[in-house]
Amino acid sequence: MMFTRFRTSCFGLPFAGLLFSLALPAHAAAPAPIVMPSQWMSALASQRLAPGYRHFGDKVDALASALAASCEGQPAAAAAARQRWLEAAHDLRELSPLPIGPVLESRLLRRIDFWPTRPAQIESSIAQYAKTPANTARIGLPARGLPALEYLLFDAERPALADDGPACRYAVWLARDTAAGISATVSAWPDWIAGLAEAEPEREARLLADGINILIGSTETLRLKYLEKPLRPHTGPAETDAWRSGSARAGLMAYFSGLRAGLQGDEGMPGLTAMLRGRGLLTLAERLDQRIDAVQTALPPDFAADAARLQTDTLVSELSRLQRLLAEELADAMKVSVGFGENDGD
Repeated sequence: MMFTRFRTSCFGLPFAGLLFSLALPAHAAAPAPIVMPSQWMSALASQRLAPGYRHFGDKVDALASALAASCEGQPAAAAAARQRWLEAAHDLRELSPLPIGPVLESRLLRRIDFWPTRPAQIESSIAQYAKTPANTARIGLPARGLPALEYLLFDAERPALADDGPACRYAVWLARDTAAGISATVSAWPDWIAGLAEAEPEREARLLADGINILIGSTETLRLKYLEKPLRPHTGPAETDAWRSGSARAGLMAYFSGLRAGLQGDEGMPGLTAMLRGRGLLTLAERLDQRIDAVQTALPPDFAADAARLQTDTLVSELSRLQRLLAEELADAMKVSVGFGENDGD
């Protein structure tokens, strides 16, 4: 998801943490270490996102190879391609809540993760590609990426790829196009991370604004795009993300895992809560932890159950509470302006 950068007041410089510690009474516990936005982003990028996109790219490469083998008539290749898709889709869902750095700048997720899927546009793009395979510039985003490949691999109403030469060749191109976008992002991470080493105050403020707005937006995406909108119709099956492949629940869990990493960090990797504690906002950090745990408890909904829409009510409510805490109290405490931008997957 793509968020506009906002002006924020610069705060939380190292000397502020020193003054805060000097002001504590003698019996008070020492505050947590100050974590600057650049440190937060650097750790997230170097420990999670850069290696994550590298492994994701390897899986998409394997998917492309399996699809090519399927087009050549190798019997086991179709099942292998579906398995490679499931593995790649899991990685994408875990990475997609955190479109920072090169992902934000290149708008990669628009190219590889357009959803909801538009079958009619995919089918017309198959015909267009069959006529002029060298002219792919006119193939629109709704007909690209992993969701389009899910439709081609798993949709029960269309022929198997091995029996549909034009669609099979198009699927191979889709996978290779996705892999090319990922490869460019992987190459860009080292320079982006190195540029954080001596971030000036103005950039620290921008990084903070981008990070918090992305987390707010990703929380909203999980609530609205992946839950409320697909479950809003009261008739027929819920066409949630990855419903054709039966991996909707796994995808939601992966998405929340990525979102949680940005919010709370991981072993040796600070999250937003570490920045709160470093600035003495201990109560707010504790409340954020509680809201995150409440969402975790409500996951995953059972989309296959008749009562799926009722089962998601608690999850949607908990995500709303988490989003309000981030967008109102936390943003105010961190002196960040909240704004809305284009969703990077739409």
